Amino acid sequence: METLSRTRSHRRAKRRRPWRWVKKWMLGTALTCTTLALLGIIFLFGTKNGVELREWAAGTLLTTQHDYWAPYTFLPDEKLKELKQQITHPTVINSEGTGTAGPPVPPKSNLVTVTLPEKPKELIEIEELDISKGSYYFKGKIMYISDPSRVRLVVTNRKDRGDLLDEFVKKTGAIGIVNASGFADPDGYGKGARAYGVVIHDGKVLQGYNPRSGETALGLTYDGKLITGSYSAEQLVKMGVRDAVSFRPQLIVNGKNMFEGKPAKSWGIQPRTAIGQKEDGTIVFAVIDGRQPGHSIGASMNDMAEVLAERGVVTAMAMDGGSSSMMLHNGEAITKTSSPYHRGRYLPNAWAVF
Repeated sequence: METLSRTRSHRRAKRRRPWRWVKKWMLGTALTCTTLALLGIIFLFGTKNGVELREWAAGTLLTTQHDYWAPYTFLPDEKLKELKQQITHPTVINSEGTGTAGPPVPPKSNLVTVTLPEKPKELIEIEELDISKGSYYFKGKIMYISDPSRVRLVVTNRKDRGDLLDEFVKKTGAIGIVNASGFADPDGYGKGARAYGVVIHDGKVLQGYNPRSGETALGLTYDGKLITGSYSAEQLVKMGVRDAVSFRPQLIVNGKNMFEGKPAKSWGIQPRTAIGQKEDGTIVFAVIDGRQPGHSIGASMNDMAEVLAERGVVTAMAMDGGSSSMMLHNGEAITKTSSPYHRGRYLPNAWAVF
């Protein structure tokens, strides 16, 4: 009787909310069409040969909710397994943190010098990206935060769903913000209530487990150093980390570009978010738009690592990408989300500037 009662209740709920199922089907169709459109663009503006082209397509699909399409790129099973391995088990190096020391002190001399006051740095500076790779192109924004102590993780306090980025801004007064952790997202309908992996907020471990193999941690210490590697939550706290999340892959560790010389195809082309730090302590937020032909197709992980390395970033890691990727400044979206909803996705947490 209990099972029958639940079934009847479920049927009545479906009759009362018919649009819920129609909207779900429409959104699922839209996501599939977007993925196929991306493949069409890649095929239209193809690279060197058909095999390389199919590898790009497979890598792109394997990092979306539509990974079941990957076998239809007709790659050999061994090549598909190789791509999956590169995605789920990337190389991990434990960083030692980035220094924030000033320039070296010059030797003493008998000359009298006059030191002019330095122009104070702006807390936030924005750089616009518009890059063509020949067969694809992408646009995005880089946010430079001169004072790392002004960067913190914000977390949702909701139980039923996460927060939109603009909701985080209204709650906290953040002047800059980007998405952070990944979360369960079946068929693109995840509500972002709970993050995957390690979460440390204000020195307290909110989640100390890491259920998805291959993920790494990114943490910011109390003295403003960015740390990334295969660390447990307890290890991070002992290292003086104030805020941390899990994701993958690492992009740059101790000045080493983790993707230099590696084929870009394994991670495909997607919207991207990354967090990094320069040698002088400047924190860097980067968001690349994607899945939007005519505006921005998206970037590979190689592209993200290269863009950041060229700007002096010495430690960096990818955050959740796809339709979660978004950046706000002074309460306004300055990147263009690929989410069907213009305000982006519900998120469990975000990196914010105060």
